[in-house]
Amino acid sequence: MSYRSDAERVIEQYGTLVYRVCYVRLATVDVSLADDAYQNVFLYWIEHPPKVEAGSEHEKAWFIRCAIHRSTDLIRKRKSWEEIPSTVPALNDDTTEVMQALLALPEKYRMPLYLTAVCGYSIAETAKMLDMTQAGLRMRLTRARRALAEELELNIYNSISEKEEKI
Repeated sequence: MSYRSDAERVIEQYGTLVYRVCYVRLATVDVSLADDAYQNVFLYWIEHPPKVEAGSEHEKAWFIRCAIHRSTDLIRKRKSWEEIPSTVPALNDDTTEVMQALLALPEKYRMPLYLTAVCGYSIAETAKMLDMTQAGLRMRLTRARRALAEELELNIYNSISEKEEKI
């Protein structure tokens, strides 16, 4: 397989997933950095190709792990922590209420919940990707689900209150 066709396959197969992971990781920092992280993942893939079988679950996990690392690198490179907004940036209209609530969660809850609930990874796979123990991940997921439920209840309460004020 040629280099160009391999690059096209990788971007077609993992592009959306990589961008979503970068977006979720950088949502509370600066969403515009998600594009940079996305590009950095594929540049890293070119410079340091993984030693895994093409198209395998290992390759998919490598891209997720790489997206998390490249996003974290961009956060570390930011000049000043004072620039970080305290709220989640405005999202597109097509973003669901659940996704908005997920993005409002702290990072330590957001990524594990995204990988297990949205991407469908098992506890063992997610724990390995996030360099955590399975027990630690289960506890974090429990807390994340509780925080997500509270966030959704708050969103529902606020939307009901807004409707009542209009009446």
